[in-house]
Amino acid sequence: MRRASFIVLLLVAASFAGCSGEENSVPNTDYKDEEISDLNLRLNESEDTIESLEEIVSELQELADQVPALQTTISNLNEEITVLNGNISTLRDELQVLGEQYSQALGEVQTLTEELVIAQVNLSGLEEELERLEEDSAEVRENIQELRSLAESLNSTILELQNQIITYDVIISNLEATRDYYYERVGELEESVEDLEEEISELQNSQLECDDSTYEDNGVCRSGGIVWVSIPFEVGFVANITQSFHGYYSHNGIMLYAVDFPVNENTTITAALPGVVIEVVEHHTGGCPSSDCVNQSNYVIIDHGDSTFGMYAHLTYNGVLLDVGDIVHQGEPIALSGNTGWSTGPHLHFEVKDIYGQSMPVRFNELSSLTNGVAFWGASVVSNNTQSGQGVNHTTSMCEEDLFLSFGILLDSDIPCSVAQLDTAYALQGWTYGPSGRVGVGQYDISAGQWNYWCYYSNSNGWFDIDLSFSSSTHEDSTYFMVYSADANCVSYQAWDASIGLWLE
Repeated sequence: MRRASFIVLLLVAASFAGCSGEENSVPNTDYKDEEISDLNLRLNESEDTIESLEEIVSELQELADQVPALQTTISNLNEEITVLNGNISTLRDELQVLGEQYSQALGEVQTLTEELVIAQVNLSGLEEELERLEEDSAEVRENIQELRSLAESLNSTILELQNQIITYDVIISNLEATRDYYYERVGELEESVEDLEEEISELQNSQLECDDSTYEDNGVCRSGGIVWVSIPFEVGFVANITQSFHGYYSHNGIMLYAVDFPVNENTTITAALPGVVIEVVEHHTGGCPSSDCVNQSNYVIIDHGDSTFGMYAHLTYNGVLLDVGDIVHQGEPIALSGNTGWSTGPHLHFEVKDIYGQSMPVRFNELSSLTNGVAFWGASVVSNNTQSGQGVNHTTSMCEEDLFLSFGILLDSDIPCSVAQLDTAYALQGWTYGPSGRVGVGQYDISAGQWNYWCYYSNSNGWFDIDLSFSSSTHEDSTYFMVYSADANCVSYQAWDASIGLWLE
């Protein structure tokens, strides 16, 4: 709750300039009356403001009073979910029993059917033998009578078997109907659970309101521009921190918000956030405690799909457990630690970069209750980085709509900002705010070491619709590009200090 305090200070000062030399002179006080009137007016306005704030406080108190009731409702709904889950479990057990009975009945029907076929075959054979015997002499008539008695017995057995089959058909039909009923009931209960869970989520979210500078994350308002991650080691691993943000030795400049974890070589590293592997370097075998070895580090970079990228560096030789393009889930093993590159000893260098390669402020979930997630030198933290999200299909990052806004371009279509396909047309749409109404696209030819530029016109409203592609005749596996408002000569109104890097496939 915001608090406001108002201090109204009324100063009425009567000041006289001395005698004018005339006995009947009277001091002029009109201007002081005006000042007093003005102060009184401001006092009234302050009182009105106080009354308005008191009404707001009263409304906030009413909302606060509703919280216990909402929490009670949530508790009741959770209890109802528990009961429904118990019912579902019971129904599933009954379905299991019915399934066993159903299988047993089908087996018995199969056996009876086979016996019926055998009996029918035997009957046919007896009838044929009876016909043959009837043609013989009277001496065998006694045998014929016996055969007739046996045939009648077989007919009786066949009739009984047929009746049993009919009975089992009825039983099977009833079992199938019961099974279908329970399946339908289970579906209804599962839908009820989903509805109740959704209602609980809505009730919980109704109690949480984040302002424009924050975002909601699992019931907590997080600061915008800050990335929350988990300690990048297996659950239960005790991780120490030897260099955090603003570290004098190396965590400055573009690595300002990096964190170092000293660990033995070949320690398993897990994904602090899910995403897609976009770069792997693992062929280096050595390192040294000097910046001369900065380009000898093995590392893996994971695109989180929201224009942030997790980097895990100083890995051992051939220490990456994944390939480029692999989908990575939260807490999944991704690499083995090492001592390659600019390193004073075996450790993991971890940071999250933005679209321009600058490190971003990170917060660790395991430290949320201690330092609001901030890593600090000397900290010893137990990892709670559990594996999750195995069913999620993560994708690489698309450019944010305001990525080029400082260059007068507002995007209104999805174009790749991490990985793109060669010779594939992407719809580049949006608005240009430059006075010429022209749109410039720059692509860097790495092999030639130069930029190539194209210019396009927008309509009268500044809207443009362009086919953006990266030709295999110019590019190989990577490039840089920019989009900007251009002048009449296709030149950007301002130069840029960093461009967007793309991996090309």
